[in-house]
Amino acid sequence: MKINTEDLQNILDKATASGEECGCQLVIFKDGKPLVNLVSGYTGPERIKKVTEHTLFPVYSCGKAVVSTAVHRLVKQGKLSYDDRVADYWKEFGCNGKEDVRLWHILSHRTGLHQLPPEITFDDMADWEKMCRVMENMTPLWQPGTKSEYQAETYAWLIGETIRRAVGKELKTIISEEIFEPLGIGNDYFFGTDPETEKRCADVDSTDLEGNTGWCADVFNCTALRRSFTPSLNGVCNAYAMAKFYSALITETDGIRLLDDAVLQNSTRICRWEDDPIPPEGTWAVFGLGYVLSGKDYGEFYGHGGALGAEGFVHRESGIALAFVKNRALRSDPVHPVRDQISLSLGLTPRVW
Repeated sequence: MKINTEDLQNILDKATASGEECGCQLVIFKDGKPLVNLVSGYTGPERIKKVTEHTLFPVYSCGKAVVSTAVHRLVKQGKLSYDDRVADYWKEFGCNGKEDVRLWHILSHRTGLHQLPPEITFDDMADWEKMCRVMENMTPLWQPGTKSEYQAETYAWLIGETIRRAVGKELKTIISEEIFEPLGIGNDYFFGTDPETEKRCADVDSTDLEGNTGWCADVFNCTALRRSFTPSLNGVCNAYAMAKFYSALITETDGIRLLDDAVLQNSTRICRWEDDPIPPEGTWAVFGLGYVLSGKDYGEFYGHGGALGAEGFVHRESGIALAFVKNRALRSDPVHPVRDQISLSLGLTPRVW
């Protein structure tokens, strides 16, 4: 793979100068080392404060890959098994058709528990205990383990409370101890901000949307939700921290390797029910155990995208780990032209996720 840093910087600068994007960062690691670390644009639609490499961006569902990695590390340590029944740890959960929900069902988005009750608000979602009671009372929309449907919000509580009951530790603590602290990214990747951290955060630019609003801005502008631990949707980081995380999945990075080859191979192949057909080409929500799979035969990339257009991934053939973060909401979502231009510059297949 040929990486033209000047070409990549021009792609970012052209987009932010024209207003197609507001601000963004792009980081690429190879063999455990950063090759590219680029920034462009502004932290908000008023276009006053410039993005730096330390600016933090809301990355939404990109954080699910971090959560999944924490699970894989616990399984490797013998503290969990993918086939464990959730109800064996979380007794109150085992009702209303959820008695046989397994850990792998959650990781592969096959619980049938993807739709929150319509009355749930963003403030409710910031209340961990309340949302666990909601999970306990839910009924799967189909037999768990069969059909896959993306658990956009519910992933946090389904995984997090299962781990807390099984291991006796909060998921936030486990992520910090197993991932953020060893990699030295605890000051650049957050699930739950505070006033000091928020000084470094880019704002969501919704000026491309009718009414200058949208789900991404609503989530990020809800103080309770932004400051809570809700790792299915409220991740905040810079591109360097995200790329370093992905680098450590595949190779030793600053002395840390998060997953060994056997665990990684098992978790990045399509996770299917025996009678479940292979999804058609172009489908985005195709999962291994917690990671989205993309590209030719769903084998080129594994990683995760976020609602605003951020993404992080590993490209299998080249071994690069890439993170791209941005702050402008686009009407074209989930298609993000600048993201596609970056891919084409690198000779990669564009992704929609």
